[in-house]
Amino acid sequence: MMPHTRHEWLAIFFTVIFQLCSAMAQNDSSGYDSDPILQFRPAFVESLPVQILLTGVVLTLVVVLLLHLLFTAQYHWPLARVNYMLQLTGVVTLLASITATIYVVFSSNIEESQHWPYMLSYLAVDMPRFGSNITGNTTDPTVVYAHRWSLAESATWTVMNATTSMVIQITHIHFLTLLFPSNLEARLIFGLLGPLAIISAVMQLLPIFYGLSSVPLAEDTRNVCNAALSLLFTSALIIWGFFVNREAAWRTDGGTAAFGAGAIVLALISTTLNFIYIPSQDQYGWMPKLMWSVVMWQSFLGWWWWVGSGMGVGEVEELLMKEEKRERKRKVKAQKRKEQREKAKTMWKGVTGAFTTKRDHLDSRDSGEGHEGLDNSESLNALASSNVLSTTDGTHACAMRTLLRREYKLSSA
Repeated sequence: MMPHTRHEWLAIFFTVIFQLCSAMAQNDSSGYDSDPILQFRPAFVESLPVQILLTGVVLTLVVVLLLHLLFTAQYHWPLARVNYMLQLTGVVTLLASITATIYVVFSSNIEESQHWPYMLSYLAVDMPRFGSNITGNTTDPTVVYAHRWSLAESATWTVMNATTSMVIQITHIHFLTLLFPSNLEARLIFGLLGPLAIISAVMQLLPIFYGLSSVPLAEDTRNVCNAALSLLFTSALIIWGFFVNREAAWRTDGGTAAFGAGAIVLALISTTLNFIYIPSQDQYGWMPKLMWSVVMWQSFLGWWWWVGSGMGVGEVEELLMKEEKRERKRKVKAQKRKEQREKAKTMWKGVTGAFTTKRDHLDSRDSGEGHEGLDNSESLNALASSNVLSTTDGTHACAMRTLLRREYKLSSA
């Protein structure tokens, strides 16, 4: 029976639309047991919420560690200056790296939310990678409006990550030389672990020189080197804590056992993460920074474990003696500088005094010569006047004698 009125046609139309919408909302309406599109959806660990969550966790860990280093500087610096500088440098570089990561994530989200469909994507934001820009045409807004990283930006990002990795690994290697301080052990540690740390950092720079074809090899090599380093770090801590210095390392006073347990637990976590990450086909952008933060905390807790355990009572005493020796040298140098200044002042006063005395002597001599000149002139004047008088008297006497002779001749004649 066909509808006759307009209202009946409208009712039938809306009923069909409603049924179609209900059918489209059901996943099994097409005969599939599940939605076939979901099998292509990336894992949840690659989603944006996980990326933001773990990036925030890493940022918190790094900031708290930086505050600990700053507040313990008065104790850490006198005992091991090189170790303190390495730890502080590693934390600062990691903080700069994680800050740049947060800026990239938030900038991408802001840019994406300003275009259709005006919401955030499920996928995590891709970090800059050398030569990984997508140039193909697509209708995906996450790709269309994504930031195109230039060659300089990608290279700078890669160098930053390589530098951060290198500094953190060297910091932990130096810490192991404190646990095993002999020259042979230190050389063995540097000779065995140093090349692995260098190779791990260089592998991050490899795509800059050899392009995208070298990325799989570089990632696999880097992951293997990091896992080997983490395993060796953990083994060294366990050997030192359970065999080399077992009695003093696990005493409860001063929180020594807590530091040791924390360092070993973090070492095990770091090793597990590295070995799980080796066969992974998907390289998560937040995973390396999480492992770096764990390694930095491991170095920090391990260092305080070493100090509190007393292994190092000899080493700490030696460090304190070296510090006292440096302080004495500084005091001796300051005293020598003070004595040199006093000698210079005394010499300057002597030189200026000599010039002053000589000038006074010359002045007095000039004044004396002036008085003597006056006296001599007066005596010369007196002598000249006496000579004049004597000459006048002599002339009169001669004249008188001449007159008397003439008178005597005249009278005799």
